[in-house]
Amino acid sequence: MKQILPFLFFAALMYACSSGNSEQPAGWDGAWKATWETDPASFEGIDGITDFTMNGQFTFEDDRLNIKAYGFEGCVFSQDTLDHSLSWTVSNDSLITRNDEETPGMVFLIKEKLDSKVRLQLMEDIFLTLEKK
Repeated sequence: MKQILPFLFFAALMYACSSGNSEQPAGWDGAWKATWETDPASFEGIDGITDFTMNGQFTFEDDRLNIKAYGFEGCVFSQDTLDHSLSWTVSNDSLITRNDEETPGMVFLIKEKLDSKVRLQLMEDIFLTLEKK
């Protein structure tokens, strides 16, 4: 199970579907400190997991988004550093990423958007906080 968790995280990172009108709205461009969090109760009894947060960075530049996730030993999300570039849009209440026209990325529910802080949700129990650098 321990070796499946990084794959599941990366698969979730790549999953998405989009609909409706979408755009790159103002106020997102630039580098943002990213913090992923999940509930430890979801992983009770799984050996080797010691941390339920992970830091990283989101960098929005026009229609491109670069996501860096700094995994480490014992991290529920990944043991490795992930670095991935995709296209992005905002549609209704969602931040939508795409690898290319035929390959979806992820859909984050936008829970809160302030000038210097964004709170996102991925799936039921993964939360992501972005803070403007």
